[in-house]
Amino acid sequence: MKKFILIGVVTIFLSSCANDANIYGGIFGQRVVGNKNYVTISNVWNEMDALPLAEKHCSKFNRSARFNKMEGHRAIYDCMKDN
Repeated sequence: MKKFILIGVVTIFLSSCANDANIYGGIFGQRVVGNKNYVTISNVWNEMDALPLAEKHCSKFNRSARFNKMEGHRAIYDCMKDN
């Protein structure tokens, strides 16, 4: 029985490490996916919570994040060139 509990704890720990970020401190963090033109942040409650993650992603391409829309628990941003 202890073996199964240990396996469960290790599985939960490793699944939380697989996420790109964890702004709420829960078991499941946020997933950041995108390219130089856009970024999608999954598992967020609103666009303001996702903004720092979007800015971090877009800044890799010398761009700024501009909110586009929410789709359920996903915030979608456009990565815009700085003028």
